[in-house]
Amino acid sequence: MGQARSKVSVLGAGHVGSAVANALVLLRVCDLVMLYDRDLACVEGQAWDIGDAVPLLSEMEIVPTAEYGDLADSDVVVITVGPTRTADQTRLDLAAVNAGIIARVVGELDQVCPDAVVILVSNPVDVLTRVAIEASARPPHLIFGCGTVLDGARLRHQLGKLLGVDQDSVHAHVIGEHGDSSFPVWSSVTVGAIRLDQYGLPDGTSLPVVQHDLAAAVRSRGRRIHERKGYTSYGVAAAVARIVRAIVRDEKRIFMVSVLAAQEYGIGPVALSLPCIVGRGGIARQLVLTMSEEERRMLERSATILDQAYKSLSPGKGTTTREK
Repeated sequence: MGQARSKVSVLGAGHVGSAVANALVLLRVCDLVMLYDRDLACVEGQAWDIGDAVPLLSEMEIVPTAEYGDLADSDVVVITVGPTRTADQTRLDLAAVNAGIIARVVGELDQVCPDAVVILVSNPVDVLTRVAIEASARPPHLIFGCGTVLDGARLRHQLGKLLGVDQDSVHAHVIGEHGDSSFPVWSSVTVGAIRLDQYGLPDGTSLPVVQHDLAAAVRSRGRRIHERKGYTSYGVAAAVARIVRAIVRDEKRIFMVSVLAAQEYGIGPVALSLPCIVGRGGIARQLVLTMSEEERRMLERSATILDQAYKSLSPGKGTTTREK
């Protein structure tokens, strides 16, 4: 018997959704990409355009659709639907608008592909991940947000450049909200097997200045891109494609993704980015970080911000009961 074909569905053919579909094709992550949008003409145009790259790469399919039924048997579903924020909005400002959309979407997905791993990309991703988990009948380990995977990649890249080492030798992560209250866990950063505070920094720099400047640069990167082109798409698309590959290939790779925090963190049932082992079954295991007291306070602050945003949703959007 031949190996089963891997199928990944992307909901939303806008800037982010089409970029995710394109990344899946360019990186040959799966055998079949289903690109869904209510606007059939738009999704056909996007899928056909992306599909024109296939003859120059390796054989696979990208198929447009405006029907939820075509998403059946998906291994992974990536949700990018909902309006993007305007220049004067934060990610959290989109919560009220997108929460109702996400609740309806996961209800549809429960009907057509109840066993698929669902990845939230729509903003604010942490709040919407919690909405999706509460609104869906599927187990929580099958739903998570793309979280701070891109933020962490930015941090490792910049720190590697500063230190003159390959970024793969830099072990650094960003946790908490995918937004203004995110932060690097500096206490656990290592370069190879050497702690950052014991690693020689370039002349003219100091550890506090490096930590402040890199954290600020990582946190503001998305906003700065948004101010110039009106949206972000390519970086997050590559991050999502990397997560999807870990699922399809059952890599059991550790990512900082948005999940309901484990009880050990003591911050309540709030969704935010924390280290998790990701494989074919979604979240295989959530890991518990050892943090400094200051980092723990920062995580608590991030959790409070996200919990307040979730609780501010009007009834019917931030539901606390599962829809069967």
